Amino acid sequence: MQKPLLIIGNKNYSSWSLRAWLLLKAFNIDFDEQLIELFHPSARPTLEAHSPTGKVPILIYGEHKETVTVWDTLAIAMHVNEYFTDIDVWTGINKSDAKKWNSSQSRINSAYCQSIVAEMHSGLTGIRNEMPMNIRATAKIQPSDACLTDIARIEDIFADCLEGRSEDSFLFGHFTAADVFFAPVMLRLQTYADASSIELKPTTKQYCETMLNNPHIQAWIDSALKETRVIEEDEAGEIMSIAGILANK
Repeated sequence: MQKPLLIIGNKNYSSWSLRAWLLLKAFNIDFDEQLIELFHPSARPTLEAHSPTGKVPILIYGEHKETVTVWDTLAIAMHVNEYFTDIDVWTGINKSDAKKWNSSQSRINSAYCQSIVAEMHSGLTGIRNEMPMNIRATAKIQPSDACLTDIARIEDIFADCLEGRSEDSFLFGHFTAADVFFAPVMLRLQTYADASSIELKPTTKQYCETMLNNPHIQAWIDSALKETRVIEEDEAGEIMSIAGILANK
């Protein structure tokens, strides 16, 4: 199969791009990436050519009439699971291990994973609207009740998933699509929580540390800190400090 191309936006800001990129990296899928500038005229031709929604990420492979295009992050996760990996993205279990993959516990975990991924994909708009991903910044906000309710719900998800597992575990022990979809949440909390005096549970802090130690997330953060463009549409709150290249300007 031809190596797929993943079209993404600015790494400092584009949370949905991070999800698709991290999914491909975590499940060992070789791909090329093309970064376009969010909210910039230069991005319009690429988006118009490949995305009916005008949004990133976009996964493309094949040629001419056989070109396959997937333009939604959840759709990318489902498509990748079906065609690109031998590891089930909902459980982290190798599909060839039929006994484990078809076990009752695997089905329970798969259902839970799919449910919280869908919940993240379609909801939790309070935290997403008030805490836009801004990796290089530390910023102070005044969170609304809706935002705090979302954070409480996310912390409940983390605690429920991690109950009975080791401290350095991913949400289902193995790395899954749930870790992919909640990765930007961890980066949002890093940007805003302490600066905004939002107290997080120990379970949440431990999970954030686990995710920050993931080499793929570290690579994404490193790239984000090298970006210089400031997108006002994705800036929020009172900026307390800036890291990366912009910190020296």
